[in-house]
Amino acid sequence: MTSTAFSQPSSMRQTNARPSIAIIGAGICGLRCANLLSDNGFDCTLFDKSRGVGGRTSTRRAEQWRFDHGAGYFTATDPDFFAAMQILQPWLPTESGEQMYAGATGSNELAKSLFAAVSQKLTAQLGTAIKSVEKEANSRWLLNAQTGETYGPFDLVISTAPPPQAVQILAPTESPVSQRLATLQTRCTWALMLVTETELPIPDLVSKPNHNIARVIAEHSKPGRRTSATKQGQYVIQASTEFSQLHVADDPAAITQKLLAQLHDLYGPLPVIVHKQIHRWLHGGILTPLGKPYLWDKETGIAAAGDWCTGNNAEDAFISGSKLAHAIVQRFS
Repeated sequence: MTSTAFSQPSSMRQTNARPSIAIIGAGICGLRCANLLSDNGFDCTLFDKSRGVGGRTSTRRAEQWRFDHGAGYFTATDPDFFAAMQILQPWLPTESGEQMYAGATGSNELAKSLFAAVSQKLTAQLGTAIKSVEKEANSRWLLNAQTGETYGPFDLVISTAPPPQAVQILAPTESPVSQRLATLQTRCTWALMLVTETELPIPDLVSKPNHNIARVIAEHSKPGRRTSATKQGQYVIQASTEFSQLHVADDPAAITQKLLAQLHDLYGPLPVIVHKQIHRWLHGGILTPLGKPYLWDKETGIAAAGDWCTGNNAEDAFISGSKLAHAIVQRFS
């Protein structure tokens, strides 16, 4: 087993006793938290199992098409999140009456922007799946990767992973944070990415057309998304929570056929299908949010944050990361 240390510089520890921090998860919450902490002089290391950033705000590419198969679009009430969203394009779906935002190249533009702002201020370990956290002899924390590598030591560990994943990672800490996370239940979400030879005769955004489908989003209607002069329809069909939970363990091909059958029932015979792909977000949301913006056990140095704290969308994740970072800055100022 190899060990890579990312300890806080001794001069920083001596002048303000600020902790070295590991942040597990490079979604919107982790990125926002890392950004604020790094701006305030904290030594942070960011980990994510994926090679890129964004979590459920990622974008799937297939040939010339792009699908926002997690977060289909963004809205904001929080001023800071609204400011961060200005790198995206305004999108006003037909018949919706609500101003939304989308990335011309995909929803992951937001996460990429947040990461670009912080990438030179911290150490990023992307493509690194953290398996567990263990205590070092001096009561600091080591992070064990699935590849066998160990990172640390760190004074504070923040998990922004979905609760079931965070529980597994933090279980060895025996922290009250892990115990509270174990009481939270996530929900599955199936998302079908579909390209049809011609567009469906529907608005750009259809919410809850029946009890099995939560949304039908016309990707081709988003700014900068039309890939050619053809009138192909490009869609993300998000299954409802009820449907997804009922069929959480079903074969992906069977889910595809079920959702296509639902579209047929709603809109009649479908145009020729040019492309189809299904994705299961096993932890696509939270059934009952935590009810507060973060968890932080100051005695053990273990914390957790994410959209699941107060809701299910990117703004919830952003606010959670903001509030935890502000609390940490205040404590060590």
